[in-house]
Amino acid sequence: MRSNFQEMRKPNMKYLDYPEQQKHGSLDFPYYFYRVTPIHPRYTMPYHWHPLFEIVHVFQGQFHLQLDNSQLDLKAGDTALIQGGLTHGGAPSPEEDCIYECILIDLETVFSHSVRQYEQMLTDLLNAKILIRNFFPSSVTEIHSIVSQMLELLRSKPKSYALSLYGCTYLLFGTLFARHDYQENALSRESRRFSSLKPVFSMIEDHYSENLKLTVLARCANLNPSYFCRYFKEFTDRTPMDYLNYYRIEVACEQLSYTDKTITEIAHSCGFSDSSYFIKVFRHYKHMTPTEYTTNRIPRSEG
Repeated sequence: MRSNFQEMRKPNMKYLDYPEQQKHGSLDFPYYFYRVTPIHPRYTMPYHWHPLFEIVHVFQGQFHLQLDNSQLDLKAGDTALIQGGLTHGGAPSPEEDCIYECILIDLETVFSHSVRQYEQMLTDLLNAKILIRNFFPSSVTEIHSIVSQMLELLRSKPKSYALSLYGCTYLLFGTLFARHDYQENALSRESRRFSSLKPVFSMIEDHYSENLKLTVLARCANLNPSYFCRYFKEFTDRTPMDYLNYYRIEVACEQLSYTDKTITEIAHSCGFSDSSYFIKVFRHYKHMTPTEYTTNRIPRSEG
């Protein structure tokens, strides 16, 4: 949503750790790919950040992406490029089912030091001295064709697809630089303000199963609780505790989808001491009970 962050953090890949989500990244292969449909347990995207470069491409419906100081309304055929370190999150439009695909790339691995010495802009990119343009509508065919090829390679994995994928990544950034789709990074006042929320999202992501109090979250942002609540809602449209429960329910959906845990076990692992209250909160966010969620997750058409 709001800022470019310099410190590095291991990316949260919980929803990529399951075989069903087509995890492709590894220590040797620096690409992660996942396809999200309405039955995906992370259909919405909680606010998060990681050091990886991310490509988000919408195939159907609309996706409202909050990124740095702006909201991007992505329609079918549109692409967003998210630089490493930026906090981002969002949700599909409720008017129609949304289908989108994401690629996460470890650019530090893809762009070797030997290549960077011949292209200073790659070093500037990795050091966040320049910011890549983040929104590319479907009409920008130069970028769209490269992204489409990368997505198809990750979907079908033909022979030597890894080599082709590396080539597409170099072509993508060569095209971005040639088109001058970047600018020098000058953090705005709003971006600097938002950086105080970064440790809050990290705290929730890492400790959602614990008994987190408002005072603890406010302390992470170095703000008093009253101002912190107003400030947090200004940027997320949720109160801090509302967002914490929302995040817990998103994690619960993952566990309902990919584990054999009981509802009581999932409730406790997601920070709820009482399973009845967990069911009540789950119904509030998903408009169904956890049991209904597991039985009603029937794939809809991906037209």
